[in-house]
Amino acid sequence: MLAQLEVASVTPSPRRLGYRARVKLVVRRTKGEVAAGLYVPQSHRVIDISSCPVHPRPVNLVVQYLKRKVQELGIVPYDERDDSGDLRYLDFRYSFARRELSVTLVTRYRDFPQGVLLARSLCRKFSFVSGVIQNINDQRGNVIWGNSFRSLAGRDTILEQMGNLKLVFPAGVFSQSNPFTARKLYERVYDRAGLTGGETVLDLYCGVGPISLYLAAAARQVWAVDDSELSIMTAKQNARRNGVGNCRFFAGDVAAMVSQVRQSQPQIDLIVLNPPRRGVQPAALETMLAVNAPRIIYVSCEPTSLARDLDWFAHCFPKPKKSRRWSCCKKVNTRITCNRNTGHDFMARLLEIRNRSAATQVFITVAAA
Repeated sequence: MLAQLEVASVTPSPRRLGYRARVKLVVRRTKGEVAAGLYVPQSHRVIDISSCPVHPRPVNLVVQYLKRKVQELGIVPYDERDDSGDLRYLDFRYSFARRELSVTLVTRYRDFPQGVLLARSLCRKFSFVSGVIQNINDQRGNVIWGNSFRSLAGRDTILEQMGNLKLVFPAGVFSQSNPFTARKLYERVYDRAGLTGGETVLDLYCGVGPISLYLAAAARQVWAVDDSELSIMTAKQNARRNGVGNCRFFAGDVAAMVSQVRQSQPQIDLIVLNPPRRGVQPAALETMLAVNAPRIIYVSCEPTSLARDLDWFAHCFPKPKKSRRWSCCKKVNTRITCNRNTGHDFMARLLEIRNRSAATQVFITVAAA
């Protein structure tokens, strides 16, 4: 279905360097020293990153300090190969709007006696560190996050500006790594939605609500769903913070929640999909199409799952003998770079698919997470 697409020119990220507001680094002891970096692909070996040009300078300063302080305090880095040690990952969220940094320390055990001392040391050393949080992941392996968080010092959230919106992000919720490109993406979704003030919109996998709140400015009502209770709680806070009263947020399984919304809202004018890398669950796809919305916008961060879901769109109904029910245009309208100067330079791409029999238009956008 996509073989004949013409790809438009790339719209670059507004920043070439120093743009990455979200940084996750694995901690490991290497040759007697503390390393903070990334896994070598297909291995347990860690490449140390003491400084990276795509990270904001405050992140690089704190990484270098943390490595020295962890060594000084005798904190043992975790090694998933033999389940030894404690400190597993460092997670950083940087706010360009407020020039503040939130630091999360992911540990193997809840008992982390040096944690408060390390957190206070960070806050004394760097005035831009707004808070230090501990996440406890008590499972073996190299999965990053556990389910439990606790504050060690300062605030447990970071605030970022997206256009006219002020958005709060607590530790543990999804946020785009490049907020400058994220703003371009949300504005593109808003433009493509073409709302006139009377529409009812369904935003699926809404996270903390950025797309919902963008669209709310031109919609009658936005119904938003995510399977993360923390994300939905934060989305409600973001709506109140920005004075938005026409968004309703629901936590739960996407397919089940779409069925509930469908019962209370006989007409949905637009569906927005922004799923995680694994794409949309089959049950959610089926329930979504049963809504029979005339227009769909799909934002994706993973080309493989996007291709799978597009194939499902193309084959979900029996094909008439003389024509296909689904067709797509031959022009990709937009590509936006998200992670410049990295090996994962995802693009935001926009194309249109039409369901000829139901007059449904589906706009597909691929963007970096």
